[in-house]
Amino acid sequence: MRAIAALGCAVLAGTVLTACTTADAPAPPRVTVTAGASPTPTPAAPPELPPAPDSTGASAGDDGRVDAEIVAHADRNYLVVMLPLDQWELRIDWEPGGTMLADVIEADPTIVAATNAGIFTPEVVPGGLLVSDGDELVGLNLADGAGNFHLMPNGVFALHEDGTASVVDSTEYVAEGVVHATQSGPALVLDGEVHPEFREGSVNLALRSGVGVSPDGGTVMLAMSWGVTNLWDFATLFRDELGVDDALYLDGQISDVWVTGMGAPGALSGPYAGVITARPAG
Repeated sequence: MRAIAALGCAVLAGTVLTACTTADAPAPPRVTVTAGASPTPTPAAPPELPPAPDSTGASAGDDGRVDAEIVAHADRNYLVVMLPLDQWELRIDWEPGGTMLADVIEADPTIVAATNAGIFTPEVVPGGLLVSDGDELVGLNLADGAGNFHLMPNGVFALHEDGTASVVDSTEYVAEGVVHATQSGPALVLDGEVHPEFREGSVNLALRSGVGVSPDGGTVMLAMSWGVTNLWDFATLFRDELGVDDALYLDGQISDVWVTGMGAPGALSGPYAGVITARPAG
């Protein structure tokens, strides 16, 4: 597992979780998104996103594109991927020992989008709930502790048997009907309210990734800051720009979001204790 000594961390009953909280840690270089090109380090300028290759079977929209775009909010840029659940099949998987994002994508060419799941331990074990194909691989974690994961309320992102998704306060999680789930923290937005501990103008800046769900539960939105951001701005991206009432922070400096047509994820994209992927439905 890559060194994480410079990152902030949470403590779970003596176990360190790889939550990225430090205000001073620099974001890793991002890469220019150009289909077929070698990744090129670049500043935090947003990329030009390519269309989905025809070979993926992508069906979102008449032009065959995965709905990915750069969204500007509060003087920062964010990569946002919109995944209507009637068009894309989402799942969450975890392999003991951890998974590199590049390996996940290489193993299944039908994947059109992928990102890390929630915060995890140095042993690459999910810090909280992880459900895959209806099997609870790691139980819900409601323990007290320090760091992002334990900045209550934290939350659970879940995919349900009825084809909908949700983000809920971890204390309100109900297992019945859940097919896939990941727990992380803090919750960014719940019931349209930004987390009570976030402060506008905070200088606690880091690369951040998260997931939100549309109010009707029919669309999942993956987002990652293109450069550093604070938690207030990241939360209000979901609420004010994307119209999301419920959103969850996934992780920080170690995060990555990939969409089809981008260059292969690099050596810093993993290992992760859980990966969220999307494929064409049906």
